Amino acid sequence: MSIQKAFEAAFRRKQEKAWDKIYVVVDIHDTILQACYEKEETYMYLPYAKSALQLLSSRDDICLILWSGCYPERLAVYCGQFARDGIHFDYVNENPEVGNSAFQDFSRKLYFNVGIDDKFGFNPETDWLEVIEALATSFPVN
Repeated sequence: MSIQKAFEAAFRRKQEKAWDKIYVVVDIHDTILQACYEKEETYMYLPYAKSALQLLSSRDDICLILWSGCYPERLAVYCGQFARDGIHFDYVNENPEVGNSAFQDFSRKLYFNVGIDDKFGFNPETDWLEVIEALATSFPVN
């Protein structure tokens, strides 16, 4: 599924269910930033990632969740850098807004509508621009 179709499905479900927002999880390495597994970390954003994340984090109808396997102290450093760059995540590796239901157990799996991760098939070289275009044209802020 393309990232545009993922957002279309999420916003359609939001409208059908009369939800206030959708939940978007985003990985860091090889999705937002060029992976750097050396001692000296760099913050080289992949094309359009910074702009797309600034747009996503500015919207009230999107809850942005950072999704990463980094250790907590490293995540704090990343979150600080992202905040300085105008990117604000609502949560890190959790979604306390959606709890368990009669049919779903979210105590060990967080709920989200759209996943942005190279492991999910997201191509950061092209898909960040598609996110920007989709939000600007198909899902503008009302």
